[in-house]
Amino acid sequence: MKSIKIAPRSPRQIDKARELYAAGQYRAALKEAERAEHIYGKSANASYWQMAAALGLLDTKRAADILGDGLQHFPGDVELMSLGGFVLLRNGDHEGARRLLLQCVTTAPAAISGWVHYAALLLELREPAAAKEAALKALALDPNEPVSACNYGIALKETGEMVEAIAALRKAVRLAPENPAIRANLLFVMLFAQDTTALDLLREAKAYEQLLLARQRLPHSNPAPRENGGPIRLGLISNDLMRHPCAYFILPLLANLDRTRIEVMVFSLNPRSDRVTDKIRSHANRYFELAGKPKANIVDVIRGEQLDVLVDLGGHTGTSPLPYMVHRLAPVQMTWLGYPGSTGMAAIDYRISDWTADPAGFEPHYTETLLRAPDVFCTYSPLVHSPLEVYEEKYRVQETPALQIGRITFGSCNNLGKITDQTIALWGTVMTRCPDSRLLIEARDIDSDSVSAPLLARLAKAGIAPDRVSCIPRLAKNQYLTYHDIDIVLDTLPLTGGTTTCDALWMGVPVVTLAGTAFHSRMSASFVHTLGLSGLACGNEAEYADVAVQLATDIEGLNGLRLSLRQRFEQSPVADGAAFARWMEAQLTVIVAQRRVLQNTAPGPKDGVYFSGTWHTTAEIVIAIAGLLDARRYAELRGLLENFSAKWPKHWIVPYVLAEIEHHTGQPDAVVGYLMESIGLRTYHLPLYRLLNARMDEYLYDKSALGEFLQQQFGMSLDILSQQGTPTMLEVLGIEVGQAREAEFANT
Repeated sequence: MKSIKIAPRSPRQIDKARELYAAGQYRAALKEAERAEHIYGKSANASYWQMAAALGLLDTKRAADILGDGLQHFPGDVELMSLGGFVLLRNGDHEGARRLLLQCVTTAPAAISGWVHYAALLLELREPAAAKEAALKALALDPNEPVSACNYGIALKETGEMVEAIAALRKAVRLAPENPAIRANLLFVMLFAQDTTALDLLREAKAYEQLLLARQRLPHSNPAPRENGGPIRLGLISNDLMRHPCAYFILPLLANLDRTRIEVMVFSLNPRSDRVTDKIRSHANRYFELAGKPKANIVDVIRGEQLDVLVDLGGHTGTSPLPYMVHRLAPVQMTWLGYPGSTGMAAIDYRISDWTADPAGFEPHYTETLLRAPDVFCTYSPLVHSPLEVYEEKYRVQETPALQIGRITFGSCNNLGKITDQTIALWGTVMTRCPDSRLLIEARDIDSDSVSAPLLARLAKAGIAPDRVSCIPRLAKNQYLTYHDIDIVLDTLPLTGGTTTCDALWMGVPVVTLAGTAFHSRMSASFVHTLGLSGLACGNEAEYADVAVQLATDIEGLNGLRLSLRQRFEQSPVADGAAFARWMEAQLTVIVAQRRVLQNTAPGPKDGVYFSGTWHTTAEIVIAIAGLLDARRYAELRGLLENFSAKWPKHWIVPYVLAEIEHHTGQPDAVVGYLMESIGLRTYHLPLYRLLNARMDEYLYDKSALGEFLQQQFGMSLDILSQQGTPTMLEVLGIEVGQAREAEFANT
């Protein structure tokens, strides 16, 4: 490592840059640091303050360019490495950030900034035990460093130590009362605290708004009004447009919105992307990647789109849209999904909810006006990252495991921070009344002793012995499969499950929940109520324990409920993306019509789906499927089926096509399974039975069960079915000869 000659005294311009940065005047600070470099030449200090100012302007791409140049000249500078690691983190380069920050803390273990940024990286990477250790290293160097206290509090939340987490976050706020990021983290962690009320959240959210307004440096101007006519321009802004819990609810809406009435502009604040990002991009009319751009540019870009409505999908989480939306980016602004409470901001006009999560009388909990959906505040599609897997055998509902092992397994697959002392005490009551029962907890890092040991100790205090508890580390591939080992989900409180509740119900596992006094304690109640299972949403702790015990003591009844839940779920409003989209369109039409004339309010066609910049009718999609299937262009075919599945998450055509693909790749068991799934979705389509019969003949499979079913359902024998022969692909898909020529054309 090269030795660096440090000037005995900082140039005047560097001192000025430091002062301007501390005052929040980042653009001026950047100019002073650039002036210092112009006068005195390259220096680590000049690079550092240029990079810090660019970060203050939220121009992380420019900050990364400054970092690259600075490290070329000063590769061993500790402050450059430390802040540079944070820049790389903000730009989504996690591996680069890890390498640089590890080098920093190894080279200079007494440099607090290295540990601060390393803890932030580990939290982003969902490594809470390591993040907690890094935060403690920083606090050992300076117990009153506010960001260290904040990082420590978040890590404690992730490992389930909520009392200590709240204390650490409140300390961080006291140390840095004007830091909006720390305040936002406190708002998020408060959701997990037993004594937090909706009014507590509202009060803290309003304080956060005042911080944003006090730091507002942009010239005030309202977005230009849209001209009359033309479709409603709807914007969605988020940091979570990837494999994230919000995606399970965003995609069903995007795929079902009527594009003759609504244009959708999606704004991403995250530099990272994945297959889910690609799906969201495909279903948007336009997609904007804003990560790393200066705040003023982001405000100008969004305002320039002349939106009618902009919807925040993040709230007080992560890289929040709120610091931008406080500047009023659209005439109407809403919040939905990301944060289960009020934004506290006058600039956010509406909040999307429902009558169960926010019953009558909850209006004082919000600065926003509530838009209550008639059934549920969102709709859910499983496996949005790989929707074709929905039809695989491993995801089919299985009998409740207690039938095989002879005892009940309660379970929870939520964030450990949700497993509060109140939750554990209630679980202890349930398990005491079911003395042979077991508890399965799936969570991140729970296979680490530093995470599981404190949890097991807390459970033991509530009478749940460690030998009754299975700790299962969270793996993405097991998101749904863990529920095969759980008989009953015991929900957490006060912050209930959301995505995990939907996961469990779709997999056939009933969720016992306690409906509290704020939205964040009533999310699960909304989902079970919409499935017609209001009895699972309990009004008090005694009822919660009674319902859980009643389910556990009737295993046959529990199994019957389990085997009916998938169908109940898929036929409920929770899975009806089309109905939710129609409701949303109606709300947007009423709201926007108050501000400008809408000429096109009649519904457009509903028999297709918008993706890749075009509205595709169902007939066109089926013809394209036939052409690709005939040409055995399976990669393209799967991509088309995934777009198709965004609107129709369960459709008989998909397993039929998958069966044909597996037939050509030599997987007979999969073929039969997929065909049976297809028949289950289109029970009276005779060509499917003919195809199944032919495939089973070809594979030499026993057809006695098929014969019995045909006789019982249709009074038809296998011989009659066999005489009709193997159907063509066109017969199965219902394509006429003229359409077949179109399929051939699509194939070319």
